Amino acid sequence: MINNPSSTHISPLLSRAKFLLLVLSVVLIVANLYLLTATRHLADSYSARQNQATWFLFQLTKEFSELSAITPFSPQSPEYQNQTLLKYELTWSRFDLLLNSKEADSFIRLPGAKSFFETLFTNFKQLEPELELIDHPYYADKVGQRISNLYMSMIQYINTNFRIQSPLYQEQMKQAEMLHHAQVALLILLIISATLAGYIIHLEAKHHRALSLTDSLTKIRNRLALFNDLNKHLLEQKRFTIYLLDLNGFKQVNDKHGHQAGDKVLREVAGRLRQLRLPCYRIGGDEFALLDFSGTKSDVVLARIHSCFGQKISIDRDKEALLTTSIGIATYPQDATQINQLLSIADSEMYRMKFEEKQAL
Repeated sequence: MINNPSSTHISPLLSRAKFLLLVLSVVLIVANLYLLTATRHLADSYSARQNQATWFLFQLTKEFSELSAITPFSPQSPEYQNQTLLKYELTWSRFDLLLNSKEADSFIRLPGAKSFFETLFTNFKQLEPELELIDHPYYADKVGQRISNLYMSMIQYINTNFRIQSPLYQEQMKQAEMLHHAQVALLILLIISATLAGYIIHLEAKHHRALSLTDSLTKIRNRLALFNDLNKHLLEQKRFTIYLLDLNGFKQVNDKHGHQAGDKVLREVAGRLRQLRLPCYRIGGDEFALLDFSGTKSDVVLARIHSCFGQKISIDRDKEALLTTSIGIATYPQDATQINQLLSIADSEMYRMKFEEKQAL
């Protein structure tokens, strides 16, 4: 039973909290999807770069190693000189493909790759004027040594950056690990947010159900709550007595002093009935119901109900109203075993009592 009027303010707070948590859940879902995409892209990108690196570096290394091997033999014959020049052109073309081909974009964008190979290519092209002199042993050895140095620097770069524990690999693994940790954190936050949202939705549903079973004016339980409780007691086969109350003199208060005065009277009556410590319901305009689980009609309960109307009810500073009540009683299962029958018996007895009271006046 909700007796505190301030409880009606819970719903907007729950609604705002639920909305914020739902928005946060959506944001976290989007963030998780983004991280999944980023992780997959990182893995695909790393695989693509590894494949591209393997192909382009294999071709460049092949031509470069053959050029380095054949250059010292250039002075021996024109055939060796022509092969050296051919290998130089082929190596030159491999550098050009590596730096300018679209297929190598992913690989060449690796940190430091473009600057290293551009510098290496620049130094390589500076050998071209000296290639015309390789028919002389001195220049052949000199060019061969420079080519060998460039080749070895490239091999060192490849070994450093493309082995399993290379800085590039470690950087990729570090990024993947960060994405994984972020995903786990976001997933935990998503679970927490979804759990809180579900709990708030549960509280909100519980709150709205309580409101649906509460009379908005008097803050006691309403007609729907009465029928729910009666059905429950019938299923449990629990003995009870229902008391239906109809206020006498309430219409005159409304007609004479207005509906605000009538509302004040109803709230005061509900407050007095609540003090009886029995389940109390407002089931109509000026009709109330009480349940007693002693199982039999009780003169003590009747006396306590009538005592609620022994004192006048203050309407305004100098205005008071004295109301009485007509009471109809029915007991389960002695009088009836169905709700409609019980209410019909109690209702008939209540109106019979009201008619007798009018006759007595």
